[in-house]
Amino acid sequence: MKQRVLVTLFLILIVVRLAACNNADTPTAVITTPPPEEANYTAASTPAAAVVAPTTATPTLLPPMQVLTATPTSAPPTATLTPILPAPSPTSSTPRIYVVQEYDTLLGIAIEFDTTTEAIAAANNINENDFLQIGQELIIPTNAEATTITSANTVTPSIQANEPTAATETQEPPNSSASLRAGSPTAQPFDSPTPIPQPPPSNLPTISHPANVNPLTGLPVDDPAKLQRRPLMVRVGNDPAARPQVGLNSADMVYEEITEWWVTRFTAIFLSQTPTTVGPVRSARLINVQLVPQYQGALAHSGGSDPVRWEISQVISANLDEFYNPAPYFYRPNEGWQTRLAINAEDARAYMQKKNLDAPVALQGFVFSGTPEGGESGENIFIPYPRVTSLTEWHYDAGSGKYLRWISGDPLYDFNGGQIAAANVIVYFTEHQDTDIVEDTNGAKSIRILVNGRGPAWFFRDGKLTKGYWETDGSRTPYFAYEDGHPYSLKPGNTWVEVVPIYFTIGLNSFDEASAKP
Repeated sequence: MKQRVLVTLFLILIVVRLAACNNADTPTAVITTPPPEEANYTAASTPAAAVVAPTTATPTLLPPMQVLTATPTSAPPTATLTPILPAPSPTSSTPRIYVVQEYDTLLGIAIEFDTTTEAIAAANNINENDFLQIGQELIIPTNAEATTITSANTVTPSIQANEPTAATETQEPPNSSASLRAGSPTAQPFDSPTPIPQPPPSNLPTISHPANVNPLTGLPVDDPAKLQRRPLMVRVGNDPAARPQVGLNSADMVYEEITEWWVTRFTAIFLSQTPTTVGPVRSARLINVQLVPQYQGALAHSGGSDPVRWEISQVISANLDEFYNPAPYFYRPNEGWQTRLAINAEDARAYMQKKNLDAPVALQGFVFSGTPEGGESGENIFIPYPRVTSLTEWHYDAGSGKYLRWISGDPLYDFNGGQIAAANVIVYFTEHQDTDIVEDTNGAKSIRILVNGRGPAWFFRDGKLTKGYWETDGSRTPYFAYEDGHPYSLKPGNTWVEVVPIYFTIGLNSFDEASAKP
């Protein structure tokens, strides 16, 4: 009995001891080893111990704990750290080497590498009159590591220029004076659907004039020295918003051609006169690649697509692209972007002298006679240029002895006064080729107009029409001749040359006779 009592007492003591232990404060569990996923937490720096939320107060004897801001429901994969390399030292000056590609321009390269044309020119000891050559290595000043770009399969800088004209006509001209020089003189343009036919050397007769007679008009000048300089050939717009143009009646000659099949544009040629305002100045087109060398001229234009600019840079010695030669250009006050850009011919002459772009030239010019040599009736000329924008009429005015110009049913005036008039009108039939060169933001394509070689021509003067042909090898002004080959004599005065596709039908009585269909 006594032993049973002792055992019972012993069991009671054990139960009491256990109850006492269970009633004591339970300390918070401490995780001394962070789980792998802790690297993904957003908690701060030095991991001390992760804490599980207590059910009662936390003992003050424990060290401060870091509370996690998020508890993942499942363990994410262990993060892979990517080392961050130190940035290049700002004192590094290792240059890049760029290999010139076809159609590259100095300005385009400068934009691509976030530098300036002046810096590139200085680094390579070149100037604005130097040509870039395909394969030429240029030092590009930069703080980045040296990189050599060797082909178009790596990085080829380019400037998208869908209608640079719009950019030029809506923005202030840049201050860069760098010339546009690119490519190889022997490189073939990429866009031509077929190789450009080159006319054979001609055996055309030589035409000469007295020293004081303008070879482009047959009229005497007050200073024969004026006839020894380059003709200034200005691109002038003819879209409806560009009218009335300024200075066209002061030009010795004007060429008109179709542009992107929807409007026409002019190249006005100034030799004897230097008006202070000619405009609105617009961009160049492929016709200028062949036309300007015929006159050994200086081309004044407001940019152009990169392929056209590149071709021009290969053949034109005096390229007055407004983007690179802003000095002679200015904005006419109170004019919109379509009409405001103009050029001062006097300033252009002075600029060309300063930049050594002018040179004495000996133009063949044309044969002139004050007496007409017969021909059929030709008092009216109807040319089926694009009907909506450029439908062209010339009507002979016996009082002035000149043809007067209408466009889309309205007289075409010079802003300086008077209707546009011409002593001679020549319809110049020639081949027009489609190309892949994009000229504006609507995707319109450029036209390659072949004005070198030989083709039919219709000559109008004194109300009479004579049919013959034109011919040039590209190194001289066109030779205008009768069908039997002897030279056709223009009337002394200014001439308009209407360049049309070979398949155009010209109307002599009304537009009903004219046709633009092949």
